[in-house]
Amino acid sequence: MIMEQKTLLLVEDDARVRDDLRTVLEAEGFRLVVGDTVEMGKHLFASEKPELCILDVNLPDGSGLDICAHVRAHKDRGSTPVIMLTGRGGFDDKQAGFEAGADQYLVKPVVPREVLMWVQALLRRLDLDQGGGGTLKVGELEIDPKGYAVRWQGTPLPRLTVKEFELLYFLVRKRPQVISRKQILSNLWHTVAVDHVVDNHLMKLRRKLPPQVADRLQSVPGKGFRYFE
Repeated sequence: MIMEQKTLLLVEDDARVRDDLRTVLEAEGFRLVVGDTVEMGKHLFASEKPELCILDVNLPDGSGLDICAHVRAHKDRGSTPVIMLTGRGGFDDKQAGFEAGADQYLVKPVVPREVLMWVQALLRRLDLDQGGGGTLKVGELEIDPKGYAVRWQGTPLPRLTVKEFELLYFLVRKRPQVISRKQILSNLWHTVAVDHVVDNHLMKLRRKLPPQVADRLQSVPGKGFRYFE
């Protein structure tokens, strides 16, 4: 499927991986800007304003996780989707990637078309109405899945990361049902193996929400989480 051209940032110091990904992604109509260091990645993110980032973890001058953190700290584009690539697939490594704000964590050797699949899936989440509905209104809370925007009493709230937004939208849409960690991980992270990621994202999400909303995001011991009106 040829998509409307979007810019992707690829930061990878392995020339073969870089060239293989470029071949597949450019064939699908994407515009790639490419770097091979943390410093260059941060510079390209600022100058090229990519719609999505693909970042190698191990770079000559540091970690791609630093670029991911830089993306998440950006005032206006902190929700840009991030795919991390790494040769290390241990539990702690994956947890570190997700906690840094990655939307997907792929272990090398990667299959270029699998990376393409994730690029398309993550961009669809930004472009399309997640869940098939319009703006979700619950009392004075409004969640716009097309614009990834949240409003409280008509006032826009600080920009959430993709995963923070998806977590809020998922729990509010399922209210007042209690959703287990495994259900959340399966639906939002497509894994069932990194339990603490949900807790950490919920903690960060609560900090960005007004108390009237944050207090309704409840942890149910031994069961999971829910949005309770």
